[in-house]
Amino acid sequence: MFPGAVSTVTIHVAGTYTGDSELAVQVLADPTDLTSWTTIATAMADATQAFAADVQPVDSSADAARWPQGGVLRLRVVDGAGSGVALPYDANQPSLTTIAVASPAGAPADWQYLTQKAPGSDAETSAYYTAIDAPTTLAAFQSTYGFGGASEAAAKYYNLGDLGIGRDMHCVATAAAGGVACYVTNYGTFGGDQGSAIAALEAATTPLATVAMVYTPPISAPNAVTFMVYGATGSLATHAQLDTVGNNVSIPQNCINCHGGQSSYAATSHAATGARFLQFDPNAFAFPTDDASLTLDAQQAQLAALDQLAMQAAPTDAEQEVITGSWPSATFDASFIPDAWNDSDHDARLYTDVLAPYCRACHVSNDAGNLTFQTPADLMANADKTIAAVCGTGPIGMPVAQQTTARFFGSGARALLLEWLGAPGACAGQ
Repeated sequence: MFPGAVSTVTIHVAGTYTGDSELAVQVLADPTDLTSWTTIATAMADATQAFAADVQPVDSSADAARWPQGGVLRLRVVDGAGSGVALPYDANQPSLTTIAVASPAGAPADWQYLTQKAPGSDAETSAYYTAIDAPTTLAAFQSTYGFGGASEAAAKYYNLGDLGIGRDMHCVATAAAGGVACYVTNYGTFGGDQGSAIAALEAATTPLATVAMVYTPPISAPNAVTFMVYGATGSLATHAQLDTVGNNVSIPQNCINCHGGQSSYAATSHAATGARFLQFDPNAFAFPTDDASLTLDAQQAQLAALDQLAMQAAPTDAEQEVITGSWPSATFDASFIPDAWNDSDHDARLYTDVLAPYCRACHVSNDAGNLTFQTPADLMANADKTIAAVCGTGPIGMPVAQQTTARFFGSGARALLLEWLGAPGACAGQ
């Protein structure tokens, strides 16, 4: 990851080599053509078998296509000044020869968020509330589903992963066999800073809104999972803006963009089918540091209890794997990697640095085919679809949420993803 103008970036390339031939440092002249390698520097190994070269991939405007600002550059070192074979960057995995580096970018300006499910209207939301018999106030919701008892689980945190707001989460098993109900009161400002959101959460100032969900088995039934939003005063709200742009404020359509990738909404019957609860992932949260009762360590028991309630809400196999793997005991395992992704460092890094922070939260609930990305083969089978969604022209792309998209394009995740998939393109944001 190299911040700043790519035209000023110098990369130090170094390694070891046991031969006596000249080495060529190469970059793709055209990122869309994986055969367009061009030599930009040469080096020779010294008596200690070490070699090094400082290279400037974009040293003039004529070279700008190699590395678009906000995009990804591909680089390799070749034995024989371009006529031999590419050197591996991992001695244990000889096939890994291409290094990808990213320039941070803003999220694409024309992307629309939470619109994989078509938005509805206030009138449609009102009809949906009538169909699911939604309690008319937050207090009525809490009373209907038995909140306030000893079995209730609750935690407070900043939702760093997707919405970027402070959250006061509460869940409880319902009277219905196997049922679960949750509500989360949100604090802060979409697009605002983390510190202010956490301060508002701790002070319990006027909330943005409260989102509520109920699971009533079986999961296959229409409206098995229902969604409600209560405004700052506790009354039902017919729309909920979940980011700074508000491309989709309809309920439940904005919710089911993530809560169940294969979910659908039928306006004629006012029914959502295929919706899911999601797991609670402390890796996607930030916790207050000025209140000892709200640190991750202090809230682990409650977070574990929240995830155990999610386990009662008909999770997909992928969700179950993440929950049970993340909680092998009463202590959260922040380093959990599914066995299928842990066979090599190459796969494990893709999982921890790309899938876990930017994809997993939603995709584990997408139980169609292999879109849960439980294995490397699942992701590879969806390579073209993934690159089209992440690096395409929009207006609908991935990640689905504004906060997640901003974090994704500001990170090195695109470089890791393109290199792992062996996919062409620079994947440049704004």
